[in-house]
Amino acid sequence: ATCDMEEAVVSTQSTGSYTVVRWEEPLVEVTIITPAAHISTLISYCMSCRGVQKENTALSQDRFLLKYEIPLIETVSDFYSSVKMFSSGYATCDMEEGGFRETDLTRVDVLFNGQMVEGLSRIVRSHVVREECRETVAEIAKMMPRELYKIVIQCVVGNKVQARAEVKPLRKDVTKALYGGDKTRAMKLLARQREGKKKLKDSAVVKVPKAVFRKF
Repeated sequence: ATCDMEEAVVSTQSTGSYTVVRWEEPLVEVTIITPAAHISTLISYCMSCRGVQKENTALSQDRFLLKYEIPLIETVSDFYSSVKMFSSGYATCDMEEGGFRETDLTRVDVLFNGQMVEGLSRIVRSHVVREECRETVAEIAKMMPRELYKIVIQCVVGNKVQARAEVKPLRKDVTKALYGGDKTRAMKLLARQREGKKKLKDSAVVKVPKAVFRKF
């Protein structure tokens, strides 16, 4: 990122106070040599990876050379294997460093009952913020142990909530020991339980399992 007219490297979990002028992301220059039969599929795939075409040259009647600038993050998982799959194993794929390109990124913070956990803050591509946030809160909710109080998990951008999930509290039957049909006493016990859970939620610090930090 470029901040206050000075260059600074900002990771996905940086928490410093910056005025961001622009975001830049690293690129790779991808060179693919493929049979003509697979060129359309590979062009579509590179474009889906936010690639910018730099060259499309016919080496022969049946062989083409493609060059694309593609964000590094789009190539780190299964890009090479996908190129092989889309070309039935016939295409070759080489990558080298390609510099940086200005991009549109957004910082996403994660809140637990209104409290931000800085270690889970991330920088994501702006056009997929909603999708990323929905997936994040859903996955975290699955990994959180239940407590005696409700846990509300939110992904926010600034002050705007992008996605929300809840972990329901453990339920204790406080009316189990009552005999007969004393509804008035049962209602009082349930009201006292609700009040106690509310106070506990307001004062408790949510403990986030280490597995959540490892995943995100």
